[in-house]
Amino acid sequence: MKAIPSIFSLAVLCLMCGAGEGHGDVPKKPVLSRYSELWTNSAFTIPPAKEVVEVEEDNPLDEYTLAGTCEVEGGWFVVLINKKERDKRIRLHPGEKNDEGFEVVKVERGASYMDTRVEIKNRSGKIGSVEYDKKFIVLKKATPRAPVGKKPVVKPGQKPPTSRAPTPSARPSSSSSASKPRVRRIPSPPKR
Repeated sequence: MKAIPSIFSLAVLCLMCGAGEGHGDVPKKPVLSRYSELWTNSAFTIPPAKEVVEVEEDNPLDEYTLAGTCEVEGGWFVVLINKKERDKRIRLHPGEKNDEGFEVVKVERGASYMDTRVEIKNRSGKIGSVEYDKKFIVLKKATPRAPVGKKPVVKPGQKPPTSRAPTPSARPSSSSSASKPRVRRIPSPPKR
């Protein structure tokens, strides 16, 4: 029986030595991606909202600017200016076809006329928007007033001449009073 405990102790000793070889290495740090599931699908957090990325299409009306809008019977009358050729203007009347195939979809008026925005559909069905551009909206200069008469030049030290318009008299004028001015006499105060 003594042999059994010694065999048993020998077997235990071998197992301990063999197991010691595998556990004797320095522990390695786990890869960070091992825990990625915890922060992406955690039971304690709300998943982030999926962002919808809208691809902006080019505005088919980039080369035009708004020149004027007016609400008329049956819709909107809109005038567009070509930015490259300012003389080229497109007038969009409600219910009428035009050469470019433009059609007014919607007009949004702002607080000021400069905040007005017009959505227009072209022949291909694309909808673009047009707004006023400050570079193209320029007030014309007013025509100068016509000169009334030539004003005399006043030299320094000279009194400016006063022009008096003739006043109509209430009395009928006679030929003698017209030639001589009336002399006014002021009585002198009495002496004391």
